[in-house]
Amino acid sequence: MLTGAAATQQCYDTSTAYGGLLPADIEGSTPPPAGSPNYVLGFGTNQLLLWKFHVDWATPSSTTFTGPSATPVAAFSAACGGGGTCIQQAGTLNKLDSLADRLMYRLAYRNFGDHESLVVNHSVTVGSSVGIRWYELRNPGGTPVVYQQSTYAPDSAYRWMGSVAIDAGGDIGLAYSASSSTTRPSVRYTGRLASDPLNTMQSEATLIQGNGSQTGGLHRWGDYSSISVDPSDDCTFWLTNEYLSVNGSFNWRTRIGSFRFPSCSSGPTPPPPPPPPVTNDFSIGASPTSLTLNAGQSSTSTISTTLASGTAEAITLSAAGAPAGTTVSFSPTSVTTGGSSTMTLAVGPGTLPGSYTIAVTGTSPTTSHQTSVTLKVPGANVVANPGFETGTFASWIPSGVSKPVIVGSGAHAGTYAARPGSPTPYNGNSTLTQMVTVPSSGGTLSFWYLPRCPDTLTYDQQQAQIRSTVGSTLATVMNICSNSGAWTQKTFSMAAYAGQTVVLYFNVHDDGYPTDPSYMLVDDISIQ
Repeated sequence: MLTGAAATQQCYDTSTAYGGLLPADIEGSTPPPAGSPNYVLGFGTNQLLLWKFHVDWATPSSTTFTGPSATPVAAFSAACGGGGTCIQQAGTLNKLDSLADRLMYRLAYRNFGDHESLVVNHSVTVGSSVGIRWYELRNPGGTPVVYQQSTYAPDSAYRWMGSVAIDAGGDIGLAYSASSSTTRPSVRYTGRLASDPLNTMQSEATLIQGNGSQTGGLHRWGDYSSISVDPSDDCTFWLTNEYLSVNGSFNWRTRIGSFRFPSCSSGPTPPPPPPPPVTNDFSIGASPTSLTLNAGQSSTSTISTTLASGTAEAITLSAAGAPAGTTVSFSPTSVTTGGSSTMTLAVGPGTLPGSYTIAVTGTSPTTSHQTSVTLKVPGANVVANPGFETGTFASWIPSGVSKPVIVGSGAHAGTYAARPGSPTPYNGNSTLTQMVTVPSSGGTLSFWYLPRCPDTLTYDQQQAQIRSTVGSTLATVMNICSNSGAWTQKTFSMAAYAGQTVVLYFNVHDDGYPTDPSYMLVDDISIQ
């Protein structure tokens, strides 16, 4: 490639027992010793597996791919049972994939002259959480030796999606994603000096605190992060990873940042580039991020702002998404960047039970950012599986020409919702029913629906009814053809049926016309 010669390739297969192998990637300007192979690494049960790929371009028949040689390491269990989905996030039950069945990018190689080093990491189980197992492997050209190793897990948060590199002074930088049931996915990093005690890392720092969690049933958290050493000074670590600014799926952002150990030196440090224009910016967060309150109760969450760049500005706070009967107030209603406000949620007696997302927006003259607080209002609900969070139709009966289905994205709250009807045209009904016994006090039927009906009520209908156990209609709660595409709450007094056993009946009728199929999403159904 460097000389412009014609490109060729040489390929080898390992057995099917191995997967996720990483080829070594050079750091620094000192090449490997003459005749060195390219090192390829994987892992097995409590061991690292090393292959040597020695390519002879002049005589391809002399090319060799040998290994693996096994080097024992401290015992570990791959995170999430070996690559499954277990990473917790704040404000959602949706969990993220650990990708713990493989070593994580990169396998960084550096030739120091008196020794060669390889550094690499992967995700392992630490108690009920996940941490980063990292290694420095030396003498890969002979008998490999684990010079140092450790699992970085300073607290119970989940740390995964790591990347590790080594600078000209032998200092190591480690970057990764971090998340927990009370913290949204963020980008953090740590490192160690060559002079630090072996097998240790220093305290971590945060590159960016995420303000959103990944929802919608999307479990894959990117694929890899990356950290590498800037060739201009051979000391500065550049890292990149993803985060979310608000809850959602397929709405991630990428953050790039750098850090450097002051003691690293490989010659004169190049002058810094001219400073770019600085934009005033801030981040916003809530603590706690979830409140559980009964009707008539109130509690608070602290809304904090942090300067991200530029200078401080006035930030006005507002909230949306509170259920009917619940009030939201701030004290104070406006803060200066770096300040905080107390948000009070007061749940009135008319608030229906359920889980609600309160979106808190901070708006400055320059920009705006959002965080969220989950409000959970418990209550006696005679409807079984009301939010379909079992992921099934347990306690419900789907029927019709086009049977309803469970959907794992776009739910009103939680992960799942039910969808009577279909985006594909059909001729007939799509019905969902459940038999319930109405409380002796009657109570109120409440449900959320998201309609899609591009036709007219003459031909297509989205319906909710109260029926008797023999199928006769007692009351029509809703009979519409709406294409609003917005979640809407419907309530209905059940006083007339107090103490009776009735059938909740949700139905979508489509006339089969091929260009305007009808359906709706239904979620969070309750009789309180």
